[in-house]
Amino acid sequence: MAARNMLIIKNASGEIVAAQVEGRTDGEVVTYITPADPEHTLYRVSNVPAEIFDRVHPAEFQSMITEHVNSDTAEVTAITAEDLHQYYSGL
Repeated sequence: MAARNMLIIKNASGEIVAAQVEGRTDGEVVTYITPADPEHTLYRVSNVPAEIFDRVHPAEFQSMITEHVNSDTAEVTAITAEDLHQYYSGL
């Protein structure tokens, strides 16, 4: 399986507290995570290797996505919920 994008939310300490594979699940419904706390920040992580988002064990996933996001090769872009809404509204 090829790499895909993920959305992540970090808390005020910079810890990843939520993650979702980005993309439509069907032709009608689009869902995406958004920060619930004003101190949380939203990011798009591009080209996440498949072996990360295929993890089923939460601790393994948390460790692998954190390591990837903090690596020099990660493509991480800060975004807002409004950015996501505009993007998905235009598709």
